[in-house]
Amino acid sequence: MASGFLDFAVGGNEFVIYVPRKPVAAPAPAILFLHGRGESGTDGIKQTAIGLGNAIRMAAADWPFLVVMPQKPDFDLLWPNYTDRIDECLRFAESRFKIDPHRRYITGLSQGGNGTFELAGSLAWQFAAAAPVCGWIDSEGAAAKIAHIPVWVFHGDADTAVPIAKGRAAVESIRLAGGNAKLTEYPGVGHNSWDNAYQKESLGAWFLEHSLD
Repeated sequence: MASGFLDFAVGGNEFVIYVPRKPVAAPAPAILFLHGRGESGTDGIKQTAIGLGNAIRMAAADWPFLVVMPQKPDFDLLWPNYTDRIDECLRFAESRFKIDPHRRYITGLSQGGNGTFELAGSLAWQFAAAAPVCGWIDSEGAAAKIAHIPVWVFHGDADTAVPIAKGRAAVESIRLAGGNAKLTEYPGVGHNSWDNAYQKESLGAWFLEHSLD
């Protein structure tokens, strides 16, 4: 089977599925990764360059997952506007690969962090854990929808693009909804908290600690 960052298209939209070079026993755990504003486009590949894709290239052994990496075309429209596109990618991945329904996870950075908060409880997949990076919650009721999911939030306390107050508020809203959310703050770190989150926190291992009953 081919491995690496593989290009696919569904509904005319290009996206990537990462397949580990070292075979993963089927059914495989899987991650949905939502990129940030700067990786928006229609090339189908730019979303692999920053964040999780970069971490995988640096330490593939830490990420024994299939990773579904859709791309949204518009820089300013947020991920909740693209739920149909995401679901098409997820269903396509399930049609091509044996994915463990109990070990599916979601993460994203910046606009993708917002998408992780907003969509973890409302997509075609049910997720066993979520990890929003430098994200925020917009919609009323989003916290309640993910209160049943373990959530690990990452944010730099010097972030001027998405101030740390938004990350703290999201965590507090999940806790008030009865959820299990923890927050890792990086002192002096600006918007790029994703290198720390994906390269230094054993996030892949934390994901694998969680599965759906």
